[in-house]
Amino acid sequence: MILLLVAAGLVVTLLMAAATVATLANNAEIERRIVESAELDGKQRVGVFVRLDERLHRLRWGQRLEALLAGSGLPTWSPSMFLTATATASLAAGLVVLPLFGRATAALAMLIVVVAVRSWLERRRKQRVDRFVAQLPELARLLANGASAGLAVRRSLEMTAEEMAEPARSEVAQVSAEMALGRSLQQALGALSDRLPSRELSVLVQTLSIQGRAGGALVTALSGIGSTLEERRRLRREVATSTLGAQVSGYTVIFLAFGAVALMNVFSPGVVDEMLTNLIGQVVLLIATSLFVLGYVLVRRLAKVEV
Repeated sequence: MILLLVAAGLVVTLLMAAATVATLANNAEIERRIVESAELDGKQRVGVFVRLDERLHRLRWGQRLEALLAGSGLPTWSPSMFLTATATASLAAGLVVLPLFGRATAALAMLIVVVAVRSWLERRRKQRVDRFVAQLPELARLLANGASAGLAVRRSLEMTAEEMAEPARSEVAQVSAEMALGRSLQQALGALSDRLPSRELSVLVQTLSIQGRAGGALVTALSGIGSTLEERRRLRREVATSTLGAQVSGYTVIFLAFGAVALMNVFSPGVVDEMLTNLIGQVVLLIATSLFVLGYVLVRRLAKVEV
């Protein structure tokens, strides 16, 4: 009797073990298939965005977008994925606002998202350009030291990249890497100017390009540029401080325009949509929009001081 119970227990144990192994094997197979499917989907998605990036690279505005992303410190971001994410966020904002304030406000919300993303990128690049411009006097001095030591321009750029902090480190290193891949000094510096547009950088780029083609007293030229850039940096700081109030006023005009539309829909939901359906309302909205845009442009032009 005891032997029968033991044998029965062993059989049950073996059956449970077999069932467990079969279940684990089945789960492993399912997990493997899921992983393979996810990898294929991921490769397919990446492939789609890679092809879109290649097409964008052939277009002028696509190249400007790539330069904007790179100048903003986001060189690894895919332009097509960035555009897709921006469009998705804009559409989501419109769908959220639509049932609350109507079609006109929804369209305005979508426009605000696109403008906000663009402004964020521009501001990010401007901050990076300002940091790079602040490093230009030191960059010019290091290049002058390399030239006085008899080093070639590419070797001077490599040593300068090792000595500088960000963002000059990565930008100068990229110029040196592009030259190592066969691009000329003028082409590499031109790409740098596209990523970080500024007058100060243009002066340095033109000096290096001219000296690289025609030769001359590179050390003297770079030393003089370093002193000049230092003076321009102080002047730019003073101008930025003096015009800060006017710049804020320009943004305030735009916020007032958006706020006026939002308040109109809050007090009378759908009123903007009704105004868009008749001639008088369209004329009023057109005049109001033109005045707000004119006010913003005038304030920005008054606050713009060329240095």
